[in-house]
Amino acid sequence: MKNLPVLALLFALSLTAADRVQTKSGSASSSASDRTDRSGATYYERFCSGCHGSDGLALDGEAPPLAGSSWVSGSESRLIKIALHGLRGPIQVGEKIYDREMPGLGRRLSDREMAALLSFVRNRWGGSSAAITPAAVTRVRTASGNRNRYWTAEELLKAP
Repeated sequence: MKNLPVLALLFALSLTAADRVQTKSGSASSSASDRTDRSGATYYERFCSGCHGSDGLALDGEAPPLAGSSWVSGSESRLIKIALHGLRGPIQVGEKIYDREMPGLGRRLSDREMAALLSFVRNRWGGSSAAITPAAVTRVRTASGNRNRYWTAEELLKAP
């Protein structure tokens, strides 16, 4: 029993050394990417899947599907605006027009969290769309100023 604290210390040190080896070999970046994907998936399940479905196909017409949507794979700024401030009114996705309301998450998520969420969405359903960075979210949030109302599809199409 006396050796238990020593063993715990040795175990902790071995984990720290393993992390250093990963960092030097370059696999730490993929580890950071994996963490971002996991956190993005967690935010998606918490805030989005109730309407858009875990599979991105939406629930019985409740919301537009994300899978294959040009709103997901298109303009990065437009997607960030929707997630920050929400969307209200008619929007065409594919051949169908939806007239629902999506609340914004800008007051609930930091720029880092928003970037993780949107990167997950684009990675999962946006084809080969690039990841969204926290800096991009900060840029759009700042440019939006004190906006406190939903976007409309018409507004977003005019100035993506």
